[in-house]
Parts: sequence; C-alpha cells; structure tokens
Amino acid sequence: MLSDHGATIARAYGLGSPAREMIMVARGEQGRIWRLDTDTGAFAIKELVVRQMRADAVADVAYQEAVLATGRVRMPRPIRTADGQVLVDVAEHQVRAYEWVDVLSMDPNLDPSLVGGTLAAIHRVHYAPARPLIDWYTDPVGSPRWTELLQDSKAAGAPFAEALDAEISELLRLEALIEPPTNLQNCHRDLWADTILPTPTGEVCVIDWENCGLADPAQELPMAMIDFASGDHRRSMELYTSYVAAGGPARVSGYGSFTMVIAQFGHFWEAAITAYLATDALEDKAHNLDRIAELLNPPLRVVQLEEMLDAVACIR
Repeated sequence: MLSDHGATIARAYGLGSPAREMIMVARGEQGRIWRLDTDTGAFAIKELVVRQMRADAVADVAYQEAVLATGRVRMPRPIRTADGQVLVDVAEHQVRAYEWVDVLSMDPNLDPSLVGGTLAAIHRVHYAPARPLIDWYTDPVGSPRWTELLQDSKAAGAPFAEALDAEISELLRLEALIEPPTNLQNCHRDLWADTILPTPTGEVCVIDWENCGLADPAQELPMAMIDFASGDHRRSMELYTSYVAAGGPARVSGYGSFTMVIAQFGHFWEAAITAYLATDALEDKAHNLDRIAELLNPPLRVVQLEEMLDAVACIR
C-alpha cells in the first residue's frame, strides 16, 4: 500500500521526514490524493491510476509554473525532485507531489464572478509549447459506437440501458453541433466544478492540471458556464461578464463553442458504460452507476445551449 512508502516519497522530493502515516483524502478517475505531513509541512501526493509519460508530466508542470508565475491563479504548486523530475516510481506506484492547499467540497453555487475572473487569468497565459489535441475534447462518440454501447448494455441487462436508449437521439443532436477548434493555446481542459474548488479563505483553487494541452479557450469557457449555472442562466451571464471584464480572450459565439462540453459529455458516458460492463466488482459497478446518474442529473440538452447563446449575444 502506498501509505507504507511515505518516507521514500518524502526523501525523493526533499520534503523532510514524515510526521505520521500518509492518509488518502480523495479519489478520482485518474488518481488518488494522499496527504503527507512532514517536519517541513503538508504535501499532496497524487498516486496516478492512469500512468503518465515523463515527457508529458514535465510539459504539464512547465505550464502550471507559467500560470503560477502570474500570481493571479490559486493552485497547488507542483514539486520536482532534486534532479528536476516530476514523476517518481515507488513499489509499482507512480506518484507526483504538490504543495498542500486546504480546499472545501465542490460547490456549483460558488460566486460566478470569482470563477469568471479565475478563468480569464488562466486564458490570458499564452504558453508554448503545448501538448497536442486529443479527440476526447474534440470528437463525437458517433452513431456506430452509441449503437454498440446500447446493444452491449442491453445484452448485459445493465440497469441504465433503457435510459441510454432514450438519451441517444439527443446525444446525436448534440454531437452534430461539434466544430473543430480554431484559436488554439495551452488550456487546462478540465474546468468543471470539481476542479475549481472553494477555499476556507474565500478564494477558489484550480486543481488537476495533468491533462492540460491544446484547446480553444472559447470551447473551454462554456464548461464552467454550464457547471456553475445551477440551472440559472443569470449565473452563467455573471460568470461570462466577469470573464470578459477581467480580460478573458474567449467569446462564446455559436454552437461550436460547446464542442468541448459535448465531446467530453459523450465520452464521460462512453467511459462509464465501458467500465461498468468490463468489471464484476460490485464496488466498481456501483461507482460507474453513480457516474451515469450524474450525467442524467441534469442531462445536457440542445435547448439549454440555445438559451445560453441567446443570453450571451449582447455581451462583447
């Protein structure tokens, strides 16, 4: 277990001597977060479930450091080893280290103007080079794959098969709106409510930068506008207005602006269904059922995007 290797990790990153055993404090789709307390302070150790290539880790840390250097975005500072490495392999575990930041639970009702200003600060950092485009953020799942997923779900007697069958027509309507990104720059690429978290001091902290890379800021901005709207377009508009006022370069101007939202939403569905069907472990099945339930509460709808476009039309 990783908690048995706290001293090795602390030594590798030069963090001092552990004061107590590491404890796991969070678990996501791509990693587990452990808290490591040493005689020099507290640190977040990310155990990667999906392993990274060393070159990719070095690239994402360089971008994080560029954003940090502006002093405008609260985020955990990545920590390198003495020889500049980001990743450390410990007893078959791959880990990376960050400074510890106290954050509160995800809150989709955060002050939208604070979120808008934070996104503007991120998008104003024009950092190069960036890692390449990835189809997760740009491409549809597509009708053949949806048909396959539905057939496999029905054959397995999956409890979500009927809901999936009812959703596919709308998912295809959404995917028809996807457009290639144009104004490419380095972006976070995962700016949902679960990566923009409140802090006890009233700020927001942006976490999970490991998948950063090329994207169009105008396609990333609507992710936060939708997730922090809480069903109220006035909140979306407050976020967007604050973003523009803070010098954010992106403008939402057509259905193509929702490409990253639509593509990721579809791939979230695909990943959860695939993972559910691939395991017999009850805990894993329950976890993926929860993921699907989140996608249905509320589901993404074309009319929702229409209303948002109408609302932003007067803002330049």
